[in-house]
Amino acid sequence: MKEAIGRRAAIGWSREKELTPQKLWPALRARGGVEALLAAGQEELSLLLGSPSRARAVLDGPGDARAERWALEIERSGVRILTAFDEEYPRLLREIADPPLVLFAVGGLDRLRLPAVAVVGSRQATRYGRDVAARLSAGLAAVGVAVVSGLARGVDAAAHEAALEGPGGTVAVLGCGLDVDYPLENARLKEEIARRGVLLSEFPPGTEPRAQNFPIRNRIIAGLCSGVVVVEASRRSGSLITARLAADFGRDVFAVPGSVFSETSVGAHELLRDGAILCRGVEDIFAELFPTLDAPAPLSTPVEPPPELSGPARILFDRLRGEAGESAEELVRETEMPAAVVLAALMELEGAGLAVEADGRYSLARRAAGRGGS
Repeated sequence: MKEAIGRRAAIGWSREKELTPQKLWPALRARGGVEALLAAGQEELSLLLGSPSRARAVLDGPGDARAERWALEIERSGVRILTAFDEEYPRLLREIADPPLVLFAVGGLDRLRLPAVAVVGSRQATRYGRDVAARLSAGLAAVGVAVVSGLARGVDAAAHEAALEGPGGTVAVLGCGLDVDYPLENARLKEEIARRGVLLSEFPPGTEPRAQNFPIRNRIIAGLCSGVVVVEASRRSGSLITARLAADFGRDVFAVPGSVFSETSVGAHELLRDGAILCRGVEDIFAELFPTLDAPAPLSTPVEPPPELSGPARILFDRLRGEAGESAEELVRETEMPAAVVLAALMELEGAGLAVEADGRYSLARRAAGRGGS
C-alpha cells in the first residue's frame, strides 16, 4: 500500500515543472516520507516547499488521473516507469541527494542490481581513448560488473560496445527521451543496448536533447555507480561534471593518463593532479572497488606479424592492434592506401586467421592468455 501511494505520488509530481527533485527531496526527508508529507497542511507545505503553488501540486499529485493515464500509455509502449519508491529502483542512485522521482527504462532491469562502474570521456576521442575505453569496459563486464555511460559518440560508444559482450553488460543513460535517437550515428548501438542491456532516462518519451539535459543526465550516471572512470576529457568536457558529481556523492573517481600533447587528455590529467585514482588498467579499478573479485585475464595478440605477410597487410596488422577496431573506410583514410589495396590486405589478414570482421569493423583475432601471458 505504501509503495503504491509513493508510486502514484512520484508519477504525478514528476509532471509538475515546479516540483523538481531538488525541491521535493528536502521536504520528503524533513517530514519522513511520502505519507507524512501528504498529511501536512497547506501552510506547512508552503513553508517547506517555498510556495503555495508547490504545496498544492504536492497534495494533488497522487490523485492526478491524467498522470495515471499518461503513465499507463507509456508502459503500454514497452517503456517501464521506475519510481524512487519502487523496489526495482537502483539502490545507489536512491542514496544521492536528489535522485530522479521517475526513471524511464527499456531492457533487462536485473542489470540495475549488479555492481556498476561508469566509463566516460570525450566525444572527440582519439583512437587511443576508444581502445582504452573498450579494454576497460570489456574487462569489467567480463566478471559481471555493469558498465554505465551516456551513449555519446567517442569514448561512451566504445565503452558500451565492448561491455555488451560480457555478463555485466551495459547501461546507457540518455539526455533525451528513450524514443529519440541521439546522436543519430549511435541509433543501431542504442537498439542493441535495448535488446541486451538497459536504456535509462529521467526525461519522458518525446523529450528532445537539449544542452541543459546533459548535466542532469550526468548525475544519474555518477549516482548509479561505485566509481567513475574518465578516459579522455578536454577542460570543458561534460565528463568532468560527471567526475565532480561522483566525488560529491562519495564515489571513487579514476582517470586514465594520456599524451601531454593531446588536448583530449588535459581534463584527465587535471583530475589526476587533484587526487583522482590513476587508472592504468582494469586491475586498478578492481583493487579499489572490488578487491574480492578477480580481474579478468588480459587478451594477448601476436607481437610481430608473420614474415610472409605482404607490405600492406603488415601495415594494417599494426593499425588493428587497438581494441575498438577500424572500418575499411577509416583504414583507407588513415593509411592513405588505395581502397582496393586495403581490401586485398584485409582479405589476406582474414585468410591467415589474423583478423576478424564484425559489423563492418576489423580487429585482430585474439586469444585468451593466462595471467602474466604476453
